[in-house]
Amino acid sequence: MAANFRKSGSTDRQMSRTVSVIGWIACIAGIILILFDLGNLSDRNIYLMVGIGCVVAGIFIFLVGKSFVIARKKEDQENGRS
Repeated sequence: MAANFRKSGSTDRQMSRTVSVIGWIACIAGIILILFDLGNLSDRNIYLMVGIGCVVAGIFIFLVGKSFVIARKKEDQENGRS
């Protein structure tokens, strides 16, 4: 029984912070790439396309990281751990 106990508070916060930083880095890199060659708005502009992809990926990374932490907290509450 004691082997199944895990200390999730600090681990969850550290994981959430790390995933948030990675998501922000991806979003900022995407914005920089978009601004690098903003004058050419076409599908052949590789900086624009990769920048949009980085912004979308950054938001996705951020949301997945937050939802994972919320799911772990809910699991802990259902199992009686706080």
